[in-house]
Amino acid sequence: MGADKTSTSRVNPLRDLKRITQTDQEVVWHPYTQMTEYAAQDPLIFQRGQGSYLYDVRKRRFLDAYGSMWCNVWGHCHPELVAAIQGQAARLCHSSLFSATHDQAIDFAYKLVEYIKLDYRFAHDPVTLNHVFFSDNGSTAVEAAMKMALQYQNQVGQIKRQQFLVFEGSYHGDTVGAMSAGSIDVFKRKFNSVMFTVHRAPYPMQVDPDERPDNWRTAERSMEAQIAGLSDRLAAVIIEPVIQGASGMVPLAEDYLARVKKYCAEYGILVIHDEVFTGFCRTGPLIAASPELVEPDILCLGKGITGGTLPLAVTVATDRVFDAFKGEWSEMKQLMHGHTYSGNPIACAAASKNLDMIEEHKLAGIVKQRSRELSILLRQHVQKHPAVGPIRQRGLAVGIPIKNAKGQDGYEARDDAIKVVNACIEKRVLLRPLGNVITICPPLNIEHEGLEEIVHALADSLKALG
Repeated sequence: MGADKTSTSRVNPLRDLKRITQTDQEVVWHPYTQMTEYAAQDPLIFQRGQGSYLYDVRKRRFLDAYGSMWCNVWGHCHPELVAAIQGQAARLCHSSLFSATHDQAIDFAYKLVEYIKLDYRFAHDPVTLNHVFFSDNGSTAVEAAMKMALQYQNQVGQIKRQQFLVFEGSYHGDTVGAMSAGSIDVFKRKFNSVMFTVHRAPYPMQVDPDERPDNWRTAERSMEAQIAGLSDRLAAVIIEPVIQGASGMVPLAEDYLARVKKYCAEYGILVIHDEVFTGFCRTGPLIAASPELVEPDILCLGKGITGGTLPLAVTVATDRVFDAFKGEWSEMKQLMHGHTYSGNPIACAAASKNLDMIEEHKLAGIVKQRSRELSILLRQHVQKHPAVGPIRQRGLAVGIPIKNAKGQDGYEARDDAIKVVNACIEKRVLLRPLGNVITICPPLNIEHEGLEEIVHALADSLKALG
């Protein structure tokens, strides 16, 4: 009787969908979303993922061309990652790293340090990024790095060094410290009263890798002057290597990282690389800055760290930074920072498997090949459109500026980009704009056919602009 009762009381799928939609709009507060507009439309409600695709409750298939907010490495539900997560969940779901440890944190931290050394293997000096501090997202990784820098300077006797130099167009997260280090006004203007002051230097853009930007030398002189003038007050300089993500995929001028490190080294100022977005092969190498052989004092990693499966982030410090925190308990030199779920065992198991897969499947080579293919496709089908500005690309991080009819730019000129993105979604390709820039950040193991699907949908959707 129980089985019969269940079979005759199934909820009408359409009525159930209406209920789910209404519940979502009433109780889920979505990030970076205007909820009034959101409530006026049918939301995308995803139930399942496989490979580069997401499937919604209406059984529609969408290509995840922005990599679920830029973190997806191996597509959705990759069996190797799923098996690692399931296996660890059956053994240990969580155990704190506060004055204790567990095998998965040890295993991942050791592997990561060894992979970092491998990426920097052609550097002249020994790589000393040997100490891994765990957190759970990119903002907290940067927040930890900033606190490390401040406490480090205090503990080496430089107590006046309490400020930071950052770069125009920077984004480092949404917690107060990380947000203070950001330079995109639309993200922070409502919170200016609680943020501390930072100094900003130019971030010279180099769209074509074969050309040196005209403003490169001017930017360098400005940066050098600021570092020299603030040398007794700066704890650290924070920079996004290779490409800034949230400012619209702005590629950094070649060799600029080396110049930042050179000037900082002269004055004992720490260098923090925020590779939350660029790390784990998004631009090619595991560590995006490694081809330039510029080792930071502190390195922040997140997003792709677990292959796009679970929240995890790390802040990696050099021996010099780490050693400044050693001492007796009574000296209170230990890092005054921590999170309940720091180094969660399940997330660490996924991250460890992700590293194994990166090596086994030679992901850096795959990204290099797919990057070339995507660049060719974009030049053939998208770049020629009169509304498209010079396309910005490093690896599988792409920004496509959409020219505004009024000559506007940035986050205030997003209407045309939204029209194109919405048309792409109608064609079952998920993209997101950053202001007037459409970004493409697909899973890193995407097949060539997937790239074609993205580019053709984008080319067709540009017709929405007339």
